[in-house]
Amino acid sequence: MVSGQYPGGVIDLRLHRPQTRLVLVEQTLMALRPGEDVLLVFPAPPVRLPGYIERIYPSRFEFTPVEDGPAFWSLHVHPLEP
Repeated sequence: MVSGQYPGGVIDLRLHRPQTRLVLVEQTLMALRPGEDVLLVFPAPPVRLPGYIERIYPSRFEFTPVEDGPAFWSLHVHPLEP
């Protein structure tokens, strides 16, 4: 995981309490500008997150799995043009 590949950075959610992860993800996604992709790293499969974000912010982000366990899971998040 090289942060240079992700101009918006790499957010390792394993380092944050479960109660604060969703807020951190939402704040991060709202701060992204076009071209500022981000990598989100999770301690468990982020099964519900893409659907939740799509419901809250329809057609604003594209999610692509990068790592699929078992040590960690990660999603590449790309903001879409408005």
